Amino acid sequence: GRPATMRATPYKRRAIYAAALLFCAVQLINLDLWVAERTIPSANTFRLMLWSKFFAEPPESRMLLRKNEVGECEWTPPEPLDPNYNPAHTLLVSYPGSGERLAWRIIEALTGSVVGDDWNLSNEGYHVSTLKTSYPHNEGTWSWGDSFYDANIIFLVRSPRWAIPAYYDIRSELAFSNGIEDSKNRVDFTYTARPAIWKWNKWAIADRGENFREQLEKWGWMIDFYMNNGRRAIYADGSSIIDAHCRPENEIIHSCIPKAIISYERLGSTDKLIGEAETMKLANAMIEGRENEVPMAERGDWGCGYDKVIDRRKKEPRWDGTTRRGQDENRRRYRSSSLEEINAEIIRLITTYSDASKGWDVDPLANDLVSILAEYRAEIDAELRALARAGK
Repeated sequence: GRPATMRATPYKRRAIYAAALLFCAVQLINLDLWVAERTIPSANTFRLMLWSKFFAEPPESRMLLRKNEVGECEWTPPEPLDPNYNPAHTLLVSYPGSGERLAWRIIEALTGSVVGDDWNLSNEGYHVSTLKTSYPHNEGTWSWGDSFYDANIIFLVRSPRWAIPAYYDIRSELAFSNGIEDSKNRVDFTYTARPAIWKWNKWAIADRGENFREQLEKWGWMIDFYMNNGRRAIYADGSSIIDAHCRPENEIIHSCIPKAIISYERLGSTDKLIGEAETMKLANAMIEGRENEVPMAERGDWGCGYDKVIDRRKKEPRWDGTTRRGQDENRRRYRSSSLEEINAEIIRLITTYSDASKGWDVDPLANDLVSILAEYRAEIDAELRALARAGK
């Protein structure tokens, strides 16, 4: 905590609240803002901004979900960080198509602040508490330098059975752009419509399935990368190539090992208890080791924040991938040979991160990953059995 001389006295708190009233008046006078936005920032936002002016950290009350007149929490739009407020950071990493949009919606609800992205397609910049990225996949980039040195990494994983088609959806909506400017010109098309199933089939089996196979390999490689603190490759003699960003001597980030593996399937589960439990795991990983340095709603309201996001998910266009127009993604089918390749990669990862000789069997992060992968394997096995019964 702060030294006693820096703690807010009752008189200082009154001065801050008085300044907040003055600040409100100034904002109301600013007609351009009033006309353009049709809204007044919340009282909590004023408090955070003013507090950060004096102390550069959030006030003791970390409640960021607004309470209505009967004491129930309400979702409010996330807001940019005050320029003078520098909280601890979080990196949300995932293979593209893994449902990161749902995850960052939940993070925004819990923190009250906007989430940025590695290519800045959101135009939120890099002065954010949380940034999402697909690095080291070619669709990601390490664009923030060492400004997230303190970041806790959250790895979001989704079954490749569904993540690879979702990745294809995004590529299709971006018209298979080859540059950042082309992608920015198409960003408003994302999360709007799935391409026809025949287009997916054509892409997935092109060149004897090379597109599909390449992405399956990258899906597994990203897991290996973060589980092994930025390992890009391993040689036959056991030596490794570690990504330059993850090398301790470069002082770019303190560690590339995630604080938690979050399952997209659990996070978006139709079972509320499963979804809320995964949200709790996400929030705990964000604040691990720095609870007073991360803008975060009170623990008792984490479940409410999750509920509000899921409720809006069902009502608003472009909320995440579930709101796309077009043919149901469940109608996309794989050939049995492709499902067997998916299964082989999942089994490889389960075997790798259960290996007692490497200590993985007693590693909590590895245990959690293996538990999630086992669910994916069970799903693929069931689909293979169904195809076998149908004679396909």
